[in-house]
Amino acid sequence: MNLDEIKEVFTQKSEEKYREFSGTLINNSALPLLGVRLPELKKLAVSIDKNGEAVQFLEVCDFSSIEMCLLYSYVLGRIKRDIEELLAYFEKAAAHADNWCTCDILCQSFKQCKKQREKVWVLLEKYIKSGETYLMRIAVVMMMSYYLTDEYIARVFEALSEYNNDGYYYKMGAAWCAATAFAKYPDRTYSFLQTCGFDDFTFNKAIQKMLESRRVSESDKIKLRAMKRKKS
Repeated sequence: MNLDEIKEVFTQKSEEKYREFSGTLINNSALPLLGVRLPELKKLAVSIDKNGEAVQFLEVCDFSSIEMCLLYSYVLGRIKRDIEELLAYFEKAAAHADNWCTCDILCQSFKQCKKQREKVWVLLEKYIKSGETYLMRIAVVMMMSYYLTDEYIARVFEALSEYNNDGYYYKMGAAWCAATAFAKYPDRTYSFLQTCGFDDFTFNKAIQKMLESRRVSESDKIKLRAMKRKKS
């Protein structure tokens, strides 16, 4: 299946009402949004992989729409290659991520990270230090997805505290990561919150997400409410 054939599938599967709805959620991308539902993109990724065309697609993908970026991520998540090759493909996608959706689907699809955490961490350190909103979001969403472990939790907290960005979607990603960490490591996350480098917005968003979580106990929520920073 070549790119023209893939784009024809997009045309056939696109839904105007879904495109309009999705556009209210993903409204800051330079790429067009076609209105293809995620299950359809996942099915297409399975078909490309089963036909032995996964690597070929990754090589020629033109990232011409949000759906093309998402399809690339789904296909990438299915292939088995050495980690250096996988990371090269990952970076190719990251360079085109200009909205929260393409960032998050890329991260969630890249499950190969689980077996190569240390090598992937090197790339995430580069991204978190980059100062670029969406690369930094990729870093923290990857940390949230694959690095909330005994081995890495201290390094995650260090990265969250040390690196900041004024971009809304980075701040929301950092808050999401911290809130997810609390559900797994409440005591360690509570200690992190005492001294973390979050600005007031990110800090309060993290607290809000913790309070909304069903995985956080009511006794912990009482402590968290008391920590929320007042607006100056």
